[in-house]
Amino acid sequence: MRKTLLNTMGLLLALFGATNASAQSTVELPYSITFDSTNDVWTVLDASPSPGTSWVFNNDWGNDGFCIGNAWTATPSYCIRTDSGEPNDYYVSPSFSLKAGKTYTVKTSSGTMYSTPATLSVEYTTTPTNAASFTKLSDISMPSSGAQYDNSYDLTVPEDGLYNFAFHATNTSAGDKSNWVYLYALGFSIEEKVGGETPDPGTDPDQPDPPAVDQDGTLPYDMTFDSAEKFATWTTMDNSDTPGVTWAYTASDFAGKPAAHMGPDATSGTCDWLVSPKFELKEGKSYKITVDAASGPNNELNLILDYFVGSKSADNQKTIEWIGSKLPKTEGETEGEGGKVKNEWILDANKDDVYLFAFRALNWGANNANDAVSIYSVKIEEMAEGKPDAPVALPYEVSFEKEESVSDWTAMDRSGNVSSTWSWNSWGYQEYDNDWQPVGDQHPCVGFSSDWNTDANDYWVSPAFALEAGKTYVAKAHTANNRSCIETGTTSFTMKLGTNKKMQSSFDKTLGSIELNTVYDRDPSTFEFTVEKAGNYYVAFHISDKTGANAYGYIFDFSLAEKGSGEPEVPVATEAATGFAAAELTAEKSVELTWTNPTKDVDGKDLPADALLTVKVYEGEEVVKVFEDQTPGSEGKHVQAYTDETFAGEHNYKVVVVYKDKESEAVTTSLTVKVVVDAINGVVVPTDAKVSVHTLGGAAVGNNLSTLGKGTYIVTMKRADGTMKTVKVTK
Repeated sequence: MRKTLLNTMGLLLALFGATNASAQSTVELPYSITFDSTNDVWTVLDASPSPGTSWVFNNDWGNDGFCIGNAWTATPSYCIRTDSGEPNDYYVSPSFSLKAGKTYTVKTSSGTMYSTPATLSVEYTTTPTNAASFTKLSDISMPSSGAQYDNSYDLTVPEDGLYNFAFHATNTSAGDKSNWVYLYALGFSIEEKVGGETPDPGTDPDQPDPPAVDQDGTLPYDMTFDSAEKFATWTTMDNSDTPGVTWAYTASDFAGKPAAHMGPDATSGTCDWLVSPKFELKEGKSYKITVDAASGPNNELNLILDYFVGSKSADNQKTIEWIGSKLPKTEGETEGEGGKVKNEWILDANKDDVYLFAFRALNWGANNANDAVSIYSVKIEEMAEGKPDAPVALPYEVSFEKEESVSDWTAMDRSGNVSSTWSWNSWGYQEYDNDWQPVGDQHPCVGFSSDWNTDANDYWVSPAFALEAGKTYVAKAHTANNRSCIETGTTSFTMKLGTNKKMQSSFDKTLGSIELNTVYDRDPSTFEFTVEKAGNYYVAFHISDKTGANAYGYIFDFSLAEKGSGEPEVPVATEAATGFAAAELTAEKSVELTWTNPTKDVDGKDLPADALLTVKVYEGEEVVKVFEDQTPGSEGKHVQAYTDETFAGEHNYKVVVVYKDKESEAVTTSLTVKVVVDAINGVVVPTDAKVSVHTLGGAAVGNNLSTLGKGTYIVTMKRADGTMKTVKVTK
């Protein structure tokens, strides 16, 4: 009997509604409420199959409160959580008198937690106690958990009457629908839309709305933000977690000047763009952006100069410069000294397309009262071409071991995302064995290390070369790669020929593929080619990758020459030095090393008579002497001096000859200096002393320890003046 009665009561509640307050009243427009405290104006209608948990006020972080950005404090709200009866619950507003033919703007503020599959919608009715009478105005899209969403909807009612609105929570997902509900109502407002337009929050109703579409801009472009009408030719993008305050026109900023201004955004961390009209830019052209801007006192807001290609979106952003929080930007500033003011930036267009320039205001924290940035004017203009590059002479060769060697080369990034490209790398290339253990030294070089967010498409472009039709040219380069390039098979590494170092389309001739190889010391990649027309040409290393994660290239050197005698010589090591010997200089406590420098290279060819050799002399693995500018066949000599304590014992020596950065095989020799009584275990014998050596038993054994067996001896030294010294020596 009790169970039947409860089920009957549940059915009646579903049909006729259950409230948590007194009967609803009619409220005048405009109307706005924030659910940060309990109220008795809104009511609850539980239409779940088995009425249970429904909308309730909550301000408790520890009890599944709403926490923006996973904060450690709860945001007060009305919420519905873990409805054991399967959610179908309405949080219902008071009544509003609406007229047919008029448009009303309904705004909601809401949130969700724990990636709940439940849906929240805003609905309206003229019969607030009948769940079946509600009409959906819109589902409220909330794709991210822990973020506050402010939305706006327009409504025109079919007839005059009293209307109620509701936050409606349902779960239509598969599986268990009853316990996975975490929805939060934070605020609601409704007002008549006057003249068909509703001003955006926080803006002056007298100011013109931003254009619906991006306007076309023409170059040269010169904008001064001294009126609301001019500001309206730009658009804004509020990409904050909780959209709120964004860029707006102000007639008087912190400096009393008109400006495009971004101030404190109290609702969330700021990430807002002020976006220019769109401009048609051409690949290979350079464009200068000049900005007059300033920041307020103790500004915490960063300004970044970005651009968009094709269309504007947060996912399509590319950065020209992180300008910083201090405006105007200064370079080279040190404490107590002024720096150079920088307000100009250059963009090299990487393809023919529509470009939009944007100023991004960025602050990771909300409620920062110091946030204040103003843009006063912006100029955008195409830069003059300048003088053509003067070609460098052939034969040409360069090693990328040092940073200054890259000054004549240019990186050309044609990836979808221009976040990384070729550059000189001081760490350089590290070779690894099959167990990923480092092998040998790091080799400074020009390197490219993948494009993680896009397909790699990058060129390392040489200086210009004047090439003649009909002649054959030889290009050579030593390169290496990361093992992932080889194992995935997605990387392409080629050498190309082009006529414009800023235009990808001009590099339409592939000279050949560069072998993907992880070995540092190997034969160079070699390419022979001709040109059909005389002119200035550029050679480029081109690396690309279909996945965007496996393109790794390392370039150690490059050479280009006409085939024949003009081709630059590839360095070859010399033969080893000959006649390497070591002799003991007892009186001087030194060792004299002698050798003869080579006259041929390892291929048996004579070295040029004017060749200059470098000779390194080692004791063990330590370089003890370097001889520069030695001639082939010359005699070498080095005297290595020692102290009384270091002279005795075995010494190992080697000599290595270096020619054009190539080392010869080492030649070695060794010498053992015998130990005598006047130089053993730190005993120093004066030259005028008479020496006698005895065993511990007192037997005389002469004065030369070198001929004695191992043991402990008594050494007596008597000088001419009669003074004596006796020491115990162990051999």
